[in-house]
Amino acid sequence: MATSMSDIRKELENRMALLQKEIDDLRRHREAIDRKLQEADSKMYALRVVYETESDRWGEPSLPLFVGKRKSYRFAGMKLIEALELLQGENPEIDKKQAHDILVKEGFDFRTKRTLSAVHFAWIGLERKKKAQKARKG
Repeated sequence: MATSMSDIRKELENRMALLQKEIDDLRRHREAIDRKLQEADSKMYALRVVYETESDRWGEPSLPLFVGKRKSYRFAGMKLIEALELLQGENPEIDKKQAHDILVKEGFDFRTKRTLSAVHFAWIGLERKKKAQKARKG
């Protein structure tokens, strides 16, 4: 008894074409979302700068940005490295563990369960950024 073989390449090509179209659509959506996130981050940064300027103008310390029910929004819209840079600017002697504890206490959205690791790697990135800035200046 002989079995006949059938060529399934055409069907595979059709499936691959459909999947490629889906991938392309998802990438376009992701690019649109990334643009919107960038715009929102820029607006949040601008609002934060204006808020801090107004706080300085009125002689008030720039404490947590907005305080709602048991949650601070001081770091709202910030990337982890930006939040660490802010904390280091406020207290140059701060260490990673202290910074981590402040961020946790103020409800920073780490977007990971491994918050200590995230702080560690962002801290290293911030140190590299500072070294690069120093190298460019001098």
